Amino acid sequence: MKIINIVCSGDLRQAIPFQRLEELPSASYRYDPEQYHGAYILISTGKVTLYKSGKYIIYGLKSLDQIDGAYQEFLAIISPIIDPAAASPPKVQNIVGMEDFGMAINLSRFVIAEGMERVEYEPEQFPGVVYRGETGTALLFSSGKVIFPGFKDPETMEAFAAELKERTSRI
Repeated sequence: MKIINIVCSGDLRQAIPFQRLEELPSASYRYDPEQYHGAYILISTGKVTLYKSGKYIIYGLKSLDQIDGAYQEFLAIISPIIDPAAASPPKVQNIVGMEDFGMAINLSRFVIAEGMERVEYEPEQFPGVVYRGETGTALLFSSGKVIFPGFKDPETMEAFAAELKERTSRI
């Protein structure tokens, strides 16, 4: 299982003076209010979207071990314009994983075997099957690659993937 994105969010618990963003190093942020109302803070392991309310979203991380470092780097960058002591650390909102099952998947047979209440398959609109299991969702492709979006922890995602791989191998 390969984690391809982790999204976490938090609150700095203070309004952010966007007019002071210019005090930060120019390479550390992007802000164009005509394009989007949030500012992008560029960190070494991903990006942070920062809102005037103080809410923030960290994304683009590849492991849970990166979260604290990304948060600390983000605080270090914006500390000239905020009080970092008031901030709350981020919480994981979404983990997206990918796995190659190592076998071709006959999507039509999968849909028939699983029944229409758990799957969506419209090959004219999307080349994969959306499978909604008990503990998560998966996007299955005929190549054998499977995407696992929307998980909160890797253990649940890996258990769901193992069970789905077993199911798929029997079809």
